[in-house]
Amino acid sequence: MLLAGWLLLANAILLALATPARAAVAEARADGFVSVHEAVMPALPAQLWAALINWPGWWDPQHSYSGKAGALRLDAQAGGALIERWPGGSVEHARVVAATPPSLLRLAGGFGPLQSLPVNAVLEFRIIPENGNTRLTMTYRVAGSPEAKLDTLAAPVDTVMSAGFDRLVNLANTGKP
Repeated sequence: MLLAGWLLLANAILLALATPARAAVAEARADGFVSVHEAVMPALPAQLWAALINWPGWWDPQHSYSGKAGALRLDAQAGGALIERWPGGSVEHARVVAATPPSLLRLAGGFGPLQSLPVNAVLEFRIIPENGNTRLTMTYRVAGSPEAKLDTLAAPVDTVMSAGFDRLVNLANTGKP
């Protein structure tokens, strides 16, 4: 019991040391938007990378087609993909275009409502050591024709991506999303 108390205290201290995540739609226009999320935390880059590529460990199952985060698989190498498979269906969420462990993961693909639109979308994760901590930055850049009215989708897409980012930060810091 005493050990459990110390572990809870240690986790609380680690979370207190982490810089609160910053998230925002940095830019939104009819032809595109940019969403940026950032946090500085005590997790080591390799630890953060391991959490990042464990997509089913942090993605919210409510924001999946199957309703099960465990149906997601990320092949974290160029040419790999983030794929969701379940009985009766499958979907490719994004294709991996760059992977440089433990510092960069870049995927191309429209998530959620963007998948059915003619858009170009790039989701990039950067992991950078910084003063004994690690900075995680997630940037989602989406571009398409002005007729797509992407500015109207920026906030709802950002809300889902922000929630995912927070769950990733939690997983890296505590082992739980």
